[in-house]
Amino acid sequence: MSSQVHQPPRRASSAPLALNANAADAPVSATLRMTEAVAARRAAGQRTIHLGFGEASFPLPVALREALARAATRTEYAPVLGLPALRAAIASYLTRTRALTATPATVAVGPGSKPMLYVLMCVLAGDALIPTPSWVSYAPQARLAGKNVYRVATDPGDNHRLTREGLDDALQAARSTGGDPRVLVVNTPSNPTGGMFAATDAEKIATWARGEGITIVSDEIYAELAHGWRPHTSPAQFYPEGTVVTGGMSKAFSAGGWRLGYVALPATSEGERLMAAVRSLASELWSSAATPLQQAAIAAFTYDAEMERYVRRSAQVHAHAVARLHAALTAAGALCPRPAGAFYLYPDFAPWREQLAHRGVSTSTELATHLLEHWDVATLPAIDFGESPDALRLRLATSMLYAPAGTSAVEQEAILNDLLAQADDLPGDGTLGTHMLALPALDEAAARLAEFTAALAGAAL
Repeated sequence: MSSQVHQPPRRASSAPLALNANAADAPVSATLRMTEAVAARRAAGQRTIHLGFGEASFPLPVALREALARAATRTEYAPVLGLPALRAAIASYLTRTRALTATPATVAVGPGSKPMLYVLMCVLAGDALIPTPSWVSYAPQARLAGKNVYRVATDPGDNHRLTREGLDDALQAARSTGGDPRVLVVNTPSNPTGGMFAATDAEKIATWARGEGITIVSDEIYAELAHGWRPHTSPAQFYPEGTVVTGGMSKAFSAGGWRLGYVALPATSEGERLMAAVRSLASELWSSAATPLQQAAIAAFTYDAEMERYVRRSAQVHAHAVARLHAALTAAGALCPRPAGAFYLYPDFAPWREQLAHRGVSTSTELATHLLEHWDVATLPAIDFGESPDALRLRLATSMLYAPAGTSAVEQEAILNDLLAQADDLPGDGTLGTHMLALPALDEAAARLAEFTAALAGAAL
């Protein structure tokens, strides 16, 4: 009898460092990719107007700085779902500002709303319905979590409005191919369009989801940055038992780098089971969000008149900047829906499709590349937001244009604080009044885009 030990045959897939199929073709986030490209260009001495990244860039509120300083020595692990005092503060905040039914037991805290969204994709059953256009990370997160993604068409002629008809069509198409969509991801206000649900639309979407047994994941990270002409309305007001709301610190409180987000779940037995699943997965992924940041965040979500004033002023400056660039784009002939919140615009350059084609530009990727290489303007192409390649739309973000490039951190803080101080002189309804803020970088961006469109309009075919 042979003493030779027989080994099982090696399989080709057993090579070291082989990738999980879900991650093998996953691209780097488009927004981070563009930011890195702009940084590289500027490091090489190339002046670049940065409209490609949306970051709330105002100085951190003084109360949050002081709260973080007091908590700096807190090095213990916090509970997986977050500090009880912070969960209570967020629940009270959502009840007060969004008219939602929230309690400390229905709120969980994590290291940013992005990880919270991914955990939800992992623990919720079924495939995902995602509107087009929508934020760049929704579809990749759903696919990484093993879900099929089914796109929901919106109406570009009506501010990319999400309609019941579009939802019905997407659901039927998915089911006809064997899909099982059970999660609808919405974002109000929207990245990339700045659009925001009217109350009637929020109610219709909620009613549709209830009738189809669909869970709504409502990303409301920009809710506090409504421009004032349309109130923010969460679909959770109409479908509390089936809507999950996410949010965080990054936009309203200009604390993106803190990476602190939350999720608010339905106050039902099903919500309790979902919370248990969120807790289990979070315990394996991040254990807890940073304790000092959680301690400091309590100050953000606890009612304080000065903090409320800071958020309101931030929203007004964002609205003013967006309105100015929107006016410049529409005056130049671009098709651009009027944003209702956040700091984004989503213009369509289709009126110059023929002229662009003569320059070798027929896709949004080629358009963004052309603007970057020939006009030193960084944007994001519509394809990154789920659109077809031939859509000639771009996402523009205004929030990095409030202080001139190249100014020191001290100078930037002084400029930004001065803008906040002037916010009370603005109309507060998203329109342009008589008071104009000094925004030279924004003016430069508007002028460069106007030159670009003028060059297209005057080009011989």
